[in-house]
Amino acid sequence: MPFYKATIAYKGSGYQGWQSQPNGLTVQDCLNKAIASVSKSEDVKTIGSGRTDAGVHARGQIVRIETPLVIKPMNFLMALNTKLPSDIRVVDCEETSEEFHPTFSAKSKWYSYFFTLSDYPDPLLHELLSSLSFEVETSLMSEACSRFVGRHDFVNFYTEGTEVKSTIRTIHSCELIQHDQLSAPFPFYSPVFEIRIHGEGFLKQMVRMMVGAIWTCGRGKIAPSDISEALKEIKIQRLGPVAPPNGLYLMRVVYPSN
Repeated sequence: MPFYKATIAYKGSGYQGWQSQPNGLTVQDCLNKAIASVSKSEDVKTIGSGRTDAGVHARGQIVRIETPLVIKPMNFLMALNTKLPSDIRVVDCEETSEEFHPTFSAKSKWYSYFFTLSDYPDPLLHELLSSLSFEVETSLMSEACSRFVGRHDFVNFYTEGTEVKSTIRTIHSCELIQHDQLSAPFPFYSPVFEIRIHGEGFLKQMVRMMVGAIWTCGRGKIAPSDISEALKEIKIQRLGPVAPPNGLYLMRVVYPSN
């Protein structure tokens, strides 16, 4: 049976995350339905590179598609996009093999969290980025970001729900970037901030909990050293809130070939 490697972009606001589940519409549900329609077969299997939560977006979700349909990858891409809702798009497609696994074959992932400083959420863009109604010090947030770089135990920065063998992960880079009105990916009237994180792998809600701790540090409620300590020993209390899902994007998954 043919296998295809597809890159999927989606706005996650209207979905209960990527992965199919008994209750609630998911991105995977919509993709499987589109594949079945194009293939004229219910014999469809898809595996994604990561389980993005409800409300989380993606620019580069990688999916392995297994279907009996034999078709040129770009023709498959165009056909699927005619069947998918407007907030989900296949942006790239190529042939692959059963040996390729979107999760286990991945070397690393890039996530970005976008937010702005505003007294109220923008009525047009609130589903695409978060708004902080409190003041933060950017230098403190940058220092907080740097404390996550390296190989650490992230037991204090994830929520249980999916069984994992280890909570130790490596973060290659974590930085705060400020975009002005011209370069930001949103037509906004104030600067948009991006926390850009590159790591070998991530735990459930790990990025959102990292962002929450970075915000708390920016408010002066904790010190950057508190983050370092939380990466060394189990803490009873969280260092910050779980950041809302609407600002989070899975940007890119890196494989040995790219």
